[in-house]
Amino acid sequence: MTYSTNTQQALSNFNCNTPDEQALAQAELYNHLEAQAEAVAPEQLTTVEINSYHYEVYALKQLIAYISYDYDEFVTQPWVVMTSGEEKFRHTTIAQCQRYIEWHYKDGTLKPAIPSEIREVPKISEISFYDQEALIDGELVASISYDSDNREDLYWRVLVNNIEIFRDTTPARCHSYIKQQYQQGTLPVEEPFVEPCTTGNKIMAQIANECEKHGLELLDDGIYRNEVKLGQAGCTEGNWWFVRASELQVQVTCDSVIDAVLCLSIADTVPDAGVIDCEQLLDLPFDQLTTVQWRQLLEYKAEKEELVAA
Repeated sequence: MTYSTNTQQALSNFNCNTPDEQALAQAELYNHLEAQAEAVAPEQLTTVEINSYHYEVYALKQLIAYISYDYDEFVTQPWVVMTSGEEKFRHTTIAQCQRYIEWHYKDGTLKPAIPSEIREVPKISEISFYDQEALIDGELVASISYDSDNREDLYWRVLVNNIEIFRDTTPARCHSYIKQQYQQGTLPVEEPFVEPCTTGNKIMAQIANECEKHGLELLDDGIYRNEVKLGQAGCTEGNWWFVRASELQVQVTCDSVIDAVLCLSIADTVPDAGVIDCEQLLDLPFDQLTTVQWRQLLEYKAEKEELVAA
């Protein structure tokens, strides 16, 4: 009703007597018709070939729908129109699928909600045949991977934060699903990767694990055996060390957490009768060394390293 009234008014203005009024009315009529045409006519649709069996249809930058091939041998209409993982239409030819999209985009039944800002679709990076990533400016948006578990042939899955959110028959369908969901703002947000802390808790967990092997107990203030404190162990800037309870001011460096806890596990009450020259100990098979001799060798090694460093 409004369109008809406005047009009649523009035509009435066009039928003026004076040349100036007629020219003005003509310009007004042309402007009115152009404005109406822009309001009614949708954007030009563009079809992008992803591969021979998968196509994406865009209105400017917005992904409207995608056309995919159904490989099921019992299907008589293999070409499928899909939006956001949902089937909308089937036909024997891809041309009919394209016409379906054009018709229903014009009448508004296939036109998705337009966000305030239409974002670029994510780019797909192939890590391997079985793994791909969807990226925006180099940042991970979602992952696509192959899952051999048969779920009605839906082998390909979309993961966000290592959680499965979608499955389909081909990776291309998963790619288009991600693109549409991302543009609509309905794709879950991928949390940024946080480098796990490798100090503190991890070091204490390593020490506790070794203590358990030797029947020791790790408490807040040190390592104990039968409620008797043996000392402390730790790691500073990648260097392992231990301190005996009887020598609290002497910090001995060692190669690993295994050596640190082993030295503390050797009780100070063990007699030193078995201690012999360290050079001789080096010639003995390791499985013949006593705990005291192991301790002697470790201390000898630490002393030599200190001398070399000096």
